[in-house]
Amino acid sequence: MQCKFAGCDSDPYEDQEYCILHLDLPGKGSELELIKDLKEKEVERKIESGDLNFKGAKFFDANFSGMHIPGDLILTQSTVLNDFHCLDSEIDGGIWFDQGTVAGHAIFESSLIRGSISFFKGKVGGNISFDHAQVDKYVWFEGVTVEGEASFNQCHLGGSISFNNATIDENISFYGSIIEGNAWFERAYLGGNTWFDLAEIKGALCFKDCKFKYIKSQEKACRSAKILWERLGDRGKADYHFYREMEAKRKQKSFLHRHLELIVQYPFGYGVRPLRLILTFLGIIMFFALVFWKIEDNYSPDTLMDKLRFSFLTMLIPAYGVINAKTGIYGWLTIFEAFIGAFTWPTFMVIFARKYMR
Repeated sequence: MQCKFAGCDSDPYEDQEYCILHLDLPGKGSELELIKDLKEKEVERKIESGDLNFKGAKFFDANFSGMHIPGDLILTQSTVLNDFHCLDSEIDGGIWFDQGTVAGHAIFESSLIRGSISFFKGKVGGNISFDHAQVDKYVWFEGVTVEGEASFNQCHLGGSISFNNATIDENISFYGSIIEGNAWFERAYLGGNTWFDLAEIKGALCFKDCKFKYIKSQEKACRSAKILWERLGDRGKADYHFYREMEAKRKQKSFLHRHLELIVQYPFGYGVRPLRLILTFLGIIMFFALVFWKIEDNYSPDTLMDKLRFSFLTMLIPAYGVINAKTGIYGWLTIFEAFIGAFTWPTFMVIFARKYMR
């Protein structure tokens, strides 16, 4: 008879259906201490025998600190009811914790990992820390949930790191770290502050569709990403992060200023979204044309076309509308449209030149 966990060929524990590693932990008491002790001894036995497959294992505490592990440490779908420790360890392969759960903290500080680390769709109930660690290949945290902080201070990552679709409930920090590849945070949620001070990212930094709980964090993170994309020569992605940086700055201003600046953000797109300005330009032309058509009180198609032409020329050549305007409310509306056109058209030319001619 074998353990009922798929792929496990170990013998079941006593009269249970699962082996000691896949056996659920009892609630409390002497039986809990016995099962904990047996699980720890089984982990030591497997490591000594070179068997590093702990897929689906259930731990109270998982402690791999101070060890030399000669291959990949496989912890896929594993559950740790307390903390996971892997401090000052040397791992010749990678660590695979996909879809695993750590109820407490996950600590990898000062460890050397010559392969990759993957926490794909995993969950950590506390903090996760790689301070002073070295990972020679990529770090994969896509879809992960970290209910505490994520700390990568003064660590060295030999490849890229991905937090796409991840949720970090508290702070995330890369102070003084070196990342040889890219750092991705697309569609992630960052619930605390972000620090990239003194970090050296040799690839790209991306926060596309990332949600920030704190506006100041959005400003700092997107400014760092903008600088890196400009260095790489990708103006489109640099403009995206510049827009989000300016949006965050606006939201930190006083009530009056942040609402007045909406005109600069949405119709003008902070100078990096010419299509938005074109649509604004055409919308204003159509609006005034319809108003003039209503005032004229002649609803024929020819009259509408004439008002569209007049509105377009007023926006394009403000003096044309002022000179040809009628008196009364019609004339004042024409002056108002000419005033808008005096700012809108030159702004579009500047934005277009900046976007496509640099």
